Amino acid sequence: MDTMDTDFTALLDNSLPAALRALLALPADDLRRASGDYGFRGELAAACRALTARAYGKAEHTALEEVHAVLALIYDRDFSGVAVTDTDREEQPILRDVAALLEHAVLRHETERVPARELTCYPETGPEYVRWLKAMVSRHPAGWHPLYHQRLAEHGSVEDLRLLLAQETNLDPRFDDILAAMQIGRQGAEKMEIAANYWDEMGNGDHTLVHTTLFGRALEAVGADPRYIRETFLPEAAVSGNISSLLALSRRHYYKAVGYFGVTEYLAPRRFRCVVDAWRGHDLDEVGIVYHDLHIGVDAGHAAGWFKNVVSPLVTADPRVGREIALGAAIRLNTSKDYLDALLRRMHATERVAASAAS
Repeated sequence: MDTMDTDFTALLDNSLPAALRALLALPADDLRRASGDYGFRGELAAACRALTARAYGKAEHTALEEVHAVLALIYDRDFSGVAVTDTDREEQPILRDVAALLEHAVLRHETERVPARELTCYPETGPEYVRWLKAMVSRHPAGWHPLYHQRLAEHGSVEDLRLLLAQETNLDPRFDDILAAMQIGRQGAEKMEIAANYWDEMGNGDHTLVHTTLFGRALEAVGADPRYIRETFLPEAAVSGNISSLLALSRRHYYKAVGYFGVTEYLAPRRFRCVVDAWRGHDLDEVGIVYHDLHIGVDAGHAAGWFKNVVSPLVTADPRVGREIALGAAIRLNTSKDYLDALLRRMHATERVAASAAS
Protein backbone atom coordinates (compact mmCIF):
# COMPACT_ATOMS: atom_id res chain seq x y z
CA MET A 1 0.00 0.00 0.00
CA ASP A 2 1.26 3.45 -0.86
CA THR A 3 2.27 5.29 2.32
CA MET A 4 0.14 8.25 1.28
CA ASP A 5 -2.91 5.98 1.56
CA THR A 6 -1.92 4.23 4.77
CA ASP A 7 -4.86 3.36 7.00
CA PHE A 8 -3.34 4.09 10.37
CA THR A 9 -6.52 3.00 12.16
CA ALA A 10 -5.68 -0.60 11.19
CA LEU A 11 -2.90 -0.44 13.79
CA LEU A 12 -5.58 -0.20 16.47
CA ASP A 13 -6.69 -3.76 15.74
CA ASN A 14 -3.81 -4.72 18.05
CA SER A 15 -3.46 -4.01 21.76
CA LEU A 16 -2.70 -0.40 22.60
CA PRO A 17 0.92 -1.15 23.60
CA ALA A 18 1.46 -2.99 20.29
CA ALA A 19 -0.25 -0.21 18.34
CA LEU A 20 1.92 2.47 19.94
CA ARG A 21 5.10 0.49 19.30
CA ALA A 22 4.07 0.10 15.66
CA LEU A 23 3.39 3.83 15.36
CA LEU A 24 6.75 4.71 16.83
CA ALA A 25 8.45 2.35 14.38
CA LEU A 26 6.99 4.16 11.35
CA PRO A 27 9.27 6.16 9.06
CA ALA A 28 9.38 9.85 9.91
CA ASP A 29 7.14 10.86 7.02
CA ASP A 30 4.47 8.31 7.92
CA LEU A 31 4.63 9.33 11.55
CA ARG A 32 4.11 12.95 10.50
CA ARG A 33 1.08 11.92 8.43
CA ALA A 34 -0.33 9.93 11.34
CA SER A 35 0.03 13.01 13.56
CA GLY A 36 -1.86 15.09 11.01
CA ASP A 37 -4.63 12.51 10.58
CA TYR A 38 -7.14 13.79 13.14
CA GLY A 39 -9.61 11.07 12.28
CA PHE A 40 -7.00 8.52 13.29
CA ARG A 41 -6.07 10.48 16.40
CA GLY A 42 -9.74 10.50 17.37
CA GLU A 43 -9.84 6.71 16.99
CA LEU A 44 -6.66 6.43 19.04
CA ALA A 45 -8.21 8.58 21.78
CA ALA A 46 -11.30 6.37 21.74
CA ALA A 47 -9.08 3.29 22.14
CA CYS A 48 -7.39 4.92 25.14
CA ARG A 49 -10.73 5.70 26.78
CA ALA A 50 -11.98 2.17 26.15
CA LEU A 51 -8.84 0.74 27.71
CA THR A 52 -9.07 2.90 30.84
CA ALA A 53 -12.76 2.05 31.17
CA ARG A 54 -11.84 -1.63 31.23
CA ALA A 55 -8.91 -1.07 33.57
CA TYR A 56 -10.68 1.09 36.14
CA GLY A 57 -14.39 0.79 35.45
CA LYS A 58 -14.41 -2.99 35.09
CA ALA A 59 -11.24 -3.67 37.10
CA GLU A 60 -9.73 -5.84 34.36
CA HIS A 61 -6.20 -6.75 35.41
CA THR A 62 -4.88 -7.23 31.87
CA ALA A 63 -6.25 -3.83 30.85
CA LEU A 64 -4.56 -2.19 33.83
CA GLU A 65 -1.27 -3.80 32.84
CA GLU A 66 -1.75 -2.46 29.29
CA VAL A 67 -2.35 1.07 30.60
CA HIS A 68 0.90 1.00 32.50
CA ALA A 69 2.83 -0.75 29.72
CA VAL A 70 1.90 2.16 27.44
CA LEU A 71 2.83 4.79 30.03
CA ALA A 72 6.13 3.03 30.72
CA LEU A 73 6.90 3.09 27.00
CA ILE A 74 6.14 6.82 26.81
CA TYR A 75 8.15 7.69 29.91
CA ASP A 76 11.11 5.60 28.74
CA ARG A 77 11.21 7.84 25.67
CA ASP A 78 10.75 10.98 27.76
CA PHE A 79 13.75 10.08 29.89
CA SER A 80 15.97 8.88 27.05
CA GLY A 81 18.42 10.74 24.87
CA VAL A 82 17.78 11.09 21.15
CA ALA A 83 19.92 9.83 18.28
CA VAL A 84 20.88 12.35 15.63
CA THR A 85 19.09 10.14 13.08
CA ASP A 86 15.81 10.76 14.91
CA THR A 87 15.83 14.56 14.99
CA ASP A 88 13.19 14.72 12.23
CA ARG A 89 10.82 12.31 13.98
CA GLU A 90 7.93 14.19 15.62
CA GLU A 91 6.42 11.81 18.16
CA GLN A 92 5.07 14.28 20.67
CA PRO A 93 1.56 14.95 19.30
CA ILE A 94 0.62 11.27 19.46
CA LEU A 95 2.52 10.51 22.67
CA ARG A 96 0.98 13.45 24.52
CA ASP A 97 -2.52 12.53 23.27
CA VAL A 98 -2.15 9.05 24.70
CA ALA A 99 -0.34 10.07 27.88
CA ALA A 100 -2.89 12.75 28.78
CA LEU A 101 -5.84 10.36 28.54
CA LEU A 102 -4.17 7.54 30.45
CA GLU A 103 -2.71 9.86 33.09
CA HIS A 104 -6.10 11.41 33.74
CA ALA A 105 -7.58 7.98 34.43
CA VAL A 106 -4.68 6.93 36.63
CA LEU A 107 -4.80 10.07 38.78
CA ARG A 108 -8.58 10.01 39.05
CA HIS A 109 -8.38 6.44 40.34
CA GLU A 110 -5.61 7.23 42.80
CA THR A 111 -7.37 10.36 44.04
CA GLU A 112 -10.56 8.43 44.69
CA ARG A 113 -8.60 6.08 46.96
CA VAL A 114 -7.61 8.91 49.30
CA PRO A 115 -10.07 9.63 52.14
CA ALA A 116 -11.37 13.19 51.95
CA ARG A 117 -10.27 13.83 55.55
CA GLU A 118 -6.63 13.43 54.45
CA LEU A 119 -6.99 16.39 52.10
CA THR A 120 -8.92 18.85 54.25
CA CYS A 121 -8.64 20.59 57.60
CA TYR A 122 -4.87 20.84 57.35
CA PRO A 123 -2.91 23.67 59.00
CA GLU A 124 -2.36 26.70 56.80
CA THR A 125 1.06 27.75 58.08
CA GLY A 126 4.19 25.95 56.98
CA PRO A 127 5.68 24.55 60.21
CA GLU A 128 2.31 23.29 61.49
CA TYR A 129 1.53 21.80 58.09
CA VAL A 130 4.83 19.91 58.08
CA ARG A 131 4.03 18.36 61.47
CA TRP A 132 0.56 17.46 60.22
CA LEU A 133 1.98 15.87 57.05
CA LYS A 134 4.56 13.83 58.97
CA ALA A 135 1.80 12.56 61.24
CA MET A 136 -0.17 11.47 58.19
CA VAL A 137 2.84 9.50 56.94
CA SER A 138 3.33 7.89 60.34
CA ARG A 139 -0.30 6.75 60.50
CA HIS A 140 -0.18 5.07 57.11
CA PRO A 141 0.74 1.35 56.89
CA ALA A 142 3.46 2.19 54.36
CA GLY A 143 5.17 4.33 56.98
CA TRP A 144 6.47 1.24 58.75
CA HIS A 145 5.97 -1.59 56.27
CA PRO A 146 6.57 -5.19 57.42
CA LEU A 147 8.56 -6.01 54.30
CA TYR A 148 11.35 -3.80 55.59
CA HIS A 149 10.86 -3.78 59.32
CA GLN A 150 10.00 -7.45 59.83
CA ARG A 151 10.93 -9.52 56.79
CA LEU A 152 14.28 -7.91 55.94
CA ALA A 153 15.11 -6.88 59.49
CA GLU A 154 14.53 -10.33 60.96
CA HIS A 155 15.33 -12.93 58.29
CA GLY A 156 15.64 -11.36 54.85
CA SER A 157 17.38 -13.63 52.35
CA VAL A 158 19.65 -12.76 49.45
CA GLU A 159 16.75 -13.57 47.13
CA ASP A 160 14.59 -11.10 49.06
CA LEU A 161 17.19 -8.42 48.43
CA ARG A 162 17.39 -9.35 44.77
CA LEU A 163 13.62 -9.16 44.38
CA LEU A 164 13.43 -5.83 46.18
CA LEU A 165 16.17 -4.17 44.15
CA ALA A 166 14.55 -5.37 40.93
CA GLN A 167 11.37 -3.50 41.90
CA GLU A 168 13.30 -0.42 42.97
CA THR A 169 14.35 0.09 39.35
CA ASN A 170 10.91 1.72 39.03
CA LEU A 171 12.40 4.96 40.42
CA ASP A 172 16.01 4.89 41.57
CA PRO A 173 17.77 4.80 38.15
CA ARG A 174 16.03 8.01 37.00
CA PHE A 175 15.67 9.93 40.26
CA ASP A 176 18.42 12.37 39.26
CA ASP A 177 16.53 13.27 36.08
CA ILE A 178 13.29 13.62 38.05
CA LEU A 179 14.95 16.14 40.35
CA ALA A 180 16.37 17.99 37.36
CA ALA A 181 12.88 18.26 35.85
CA MET A 182 11.31 19.44 39.11
CA GLN A 183 13.64 22.45 39.29
CA ILE A 184 12.14 24.01 36.17
CA GLY A 185 10.33 27.24 36.99
CA ARG A 186 11.15 27.23 40.71
CA GLN A 187 13.11 29.95 42.51
CA GLY A 188 15.08 30.82 45.63
CA ALA A 189 15.57 28.44 48.55
CA GLU A 190 13.00 26.06 47.09
CA LYS A 191 14.99 25.59 43.89
CA MET A 192 18.28 25.44 45.78
CA GLU A 193 16.96 22.62 47.98
CA ILE A 194 15.96 20.54 44.98
CA ALA A 195 19.26 21.42 43.30
CA ALA A 196 21.25 20.31 46.37
CA ASN A 197 19.39 17.02 46.33
CA TYR A 198 20.15 16.66 42.63
CA TRP A 199 23.84 17.42 43.16
CA ASP A 200 24.07 14.70 45.78
CA GLU A 201 22.48 12.31 43.27
CA MET A 202 25.25 13.33 40.88
CA GLY A 203 27.90 12.30 43.38
CA ASN A 204 28.73 15.94 44.15
CA GLY A 205 30.67 16.04 40.90
CA ASP A 206 32.46 12.69 41.27
CA HIS A 207 31.29 10.49 38.40
CA THR A 208 32.20 7.32 40.29
CA LEU A 209 29.75 8.27 43.05
CA VAL A 210 26.78 9.18 40.86
CA HIS A 211 23.88 7.45 42.58
CA THR A 212 22.57 5.73 39.47
CA THR A 213 26.02 4.17 39.10
CA LEU A 214 26.03 3.08 42.73
CA PHE A 215 22.55 1.58 42.35
CA GLY A 216 23.75 -0.33 39.30
CA ARG A 217 26.52 -1.86 41.42
CA ALA A 218 23.93 -2.97 43.98
CA LEU A 219 21.97 -4.71 41.24
CA GLU A 220 25.13 -6.42 39.98
CA ALA A 221 26.12 -7.54 43.47
CA VAL A 222 22.90 -9.52 43.95
CA GLY A 223 22.65 -10.76 40.37
CA ALA A 224 19.64 -8.66 39.37
CA ASP A 225 20.45 -8.45 35.66
CA PRO A 226 18.05 -7.00 33.05
CA ARG A 227 16.50 -10.40 32.31
CA TYR A 228 15.86 -11.07 35.99
CA ILE A 229 14.30 -7.64 36.40
CA ARG A 230 11.97 -8.18 33.43
CA GLU A 231 10.90 -11.59 34.71
CA THR A 232 10.24 -10.52 38.31
CA PHE A 233 9.04 -6.95 37.91
CA LEU A 234 5.63 -6.59 39.52
CA PRO A 235 2.68 -4.71 38.01
CA GLU A 236 2.32 -2.81 41.27
CA ALA A 237 5.92 -1.62 40.98
CA ALA A 238 5.20 -0.46 37.44
CA VAL A 239 2.26 1.61 38.69
CA SER A 240 4.38 3.27 41.36
CA GLY A 241 7.18 4.02 38.92
CA ASN A 242 4.84 5.45 36.31
CA ILE A 243 3.20 7.78 38.80
CA SER A 244 6.65 9.01 39.83
CA SER A 245 7.33 9.96 36.21
CA LEU A 246 3.84 11.37 35.64
CA LEU A 247 4.07 13.80 38.55
CA ALA A 248 7.64 14.86 37.86
CA LEU A 249 7.21 15.53 34.14
CA SER A 250 4.03 17.59 34.30
CA ARG A 251 4.32 21.18 35.49
CA ARG A 252 0.71 21.23 36.68
CA HIS A 253 1.33 18.33 39.04
CA TYR A 254 4.35 19.96 40.66
CA TYR A 255 2.73 20.36 44.09
CA LYS A 256 1.64 16.73 44.11
CA ALA A 257 5.22 15.82 43.22
CA VAL A 258 6.47 17.82 46.21
CA GLY A 259 4.34 15.70 48.52
CA TYR A 260 5.08 12.47 46.69
CA PHE A 261 8.85 12.81 46.73
CA GLY A 262 8.86 14.35 50.19
CA VAL A 263 7.44 11.06 51.46
CA THR A 264 10.00 9.16 49.40
CA GLU A 265 12.87 11.04 51.04
CA TYR A 266 11.32 10.84 54.50
CA LEU A 267 10.89 7.05 54.44
CA ALA A 268 14.14 6.15 52.69
CA PRO A 269 16.52 6.26 55.70
CA ARG A 270 14.49 3.91 57.90
CA ARG A 271 13.84 1.55 54.99
CA PHE A 272 17.42 1.56 53.75
CA ARG A 273 18.72 0.78 57.24
CA CYS A 274 16.86 -2.53 57.02
CA VAL A 275 18.37 -3.21 53.59
CA VAL A 276 21.89 -2.47 54.81
CA ASP A 277 21.52 -4.70 57.87
CA ALA A 278 20.18 -7.58 55.79
CA TRP A 279 22.94 -7.10 53.24
CA ARG A 280 25.70 -7.19 55.82
CA GLY A 281 24.02 -10.08 57.59
CA HIS A 282 24.74 -12.15 54.49
CA ASP A 283 28.27 -10.76 54.15
CA LEU A 284 27.63 -9.57 50.60
CA ASP A 285 30.15 -7.44 48.71
CA GLU A 286 30.36 -4.03 50.38
CA VAL A 287 30.64 -2.30 47.01
CA GLY A 288 27.00 -3.15 46.41
CA ILE A 289 25.62 -1.54 49.54
CA VAL A 290 27.29 1.87 49.18
CA TYR A 291 24.14 3.29 47.56
CA HIS A 292 21.80 2.36 50.41
CA ASP A 293 24.30 3.06 53.17
CA LEU A 294 24.95 6.52 51.77
CA HIS A 295 21.25 7.36 51.55
CA ILE A 296 20.59 6.64 55.23
CA GLY A 297 22.30 9.87 56.20
CA VAL A 298 21.89 11.82 52.98
CA ASP A 299 18.14 11.32 52.68
CA ALA A 300 17.56 12.18 56.33
CA GLY A 301 19.10 15.56 55.58
CA HIS A 302 17.23 15.92 52.33
CA ALA A 303 13.91 15.09 53.96
CA ALA A 304 14.46 17.76 56.60
CA GLY A 305 15.49 20.28 53.96
CA TRP A 306 12.60 19.33 51.68
CA PHE A 307 10.06 19.95 54.43
CA LYS A 308 11.74 23.15 55.65
CA ASN A 309 12.69 24.79 52.34
CA VAL A 310 10.09 23.44 49.92
CA VAL A 311 6.92 22.26 51.67
CA SER A 312 6.73 24.81 54.47
CA PRO A 313 7.29 27.98 52.38
CA LEU A 314 4.88 26.80 49.67
CA VAL A 315 2.05 26.30 52.16
CA THR A 316 2.78 29.54 53.98
CA ALA A 317 2.75 31.47 50.70
CA ASP A 318 -0.49 29.89 49.47
CA PRO A 319 -2.32 27.45 51.76
CA ARG A 320 -4.29 26.11 48.80
CA VAL A 321 -1.28 24.06 47.73
CA GLY A 322 -1.59 22.08 50.96
CA ARG A 323 -4.28 19.89 49.42
CA GLU A 324 -2.11 19.10 46.39
CA ILE A 325 0.94 18.28 48.50
CA ALA A 326 -1.13 16.04 50.76
CA LEU A 327 -2.67 14.30 47.77
CA GLY A 328 0.75 13.58 46.31
CA ALA A 329 1.95 12.25 49.65
CA ALA A 330 -1.11 10.01 50.01
CA ILE A 331 -0.69 8.66 46.48
CA ARG A 332 2.93 7.79 47.25
CA LEU A 333 1.96 6.03 50.46
CA ASN A 334 -0.85 4.05 48.83
CA THR A 335 1.10 2.93 45.78
CA SER A 336 4.16 2.12 47.88
CA LYS A 337 2.02 -0.07 50.13
CA ASP A 338 0.48 -1.76 47.09
CA TYR A 339 3.76 -2.85 45.64
CA LEU A 340 5.41 -3.72 48.95
CA ASP A 341 2.39 -5.85 49.85
CA ALA A 342 2.64 -7.61 46.49
CA LEU A 343 6.39 -8.05 46.85
CA LEU A 344 6.02 -9.48 50.34
CA ARG A 345 3.54 -12.03 48.97
CA ARG A 346 6.06 -12.89 46.24
CA MET A 347 8.81 -13.35 48.83
CA HIS A 348 6.63 -15.69 50.88
CA ALA A 349 5.73 -17.67 47.75
CA THR A 350 9.38 -17.92 46.67
CA GLU A 351 10.30 -19.12 50.14
CA ARG A 352 7.62 -21.82 50.05
CA VAL A 353 8.79 -23.08 46.67
CA ALA A 354 12.40 -23.23 47.87
CA ALA A 355 11.37 -25.09 51.05
CA SER A 356 9.31 -27.58 49.03
CA ALA A 357 12.21 -28.23 46.65
CA ALA A 358 14.58 -28.83 49.55
CA SER A 359 12.29 -31.31 51.29
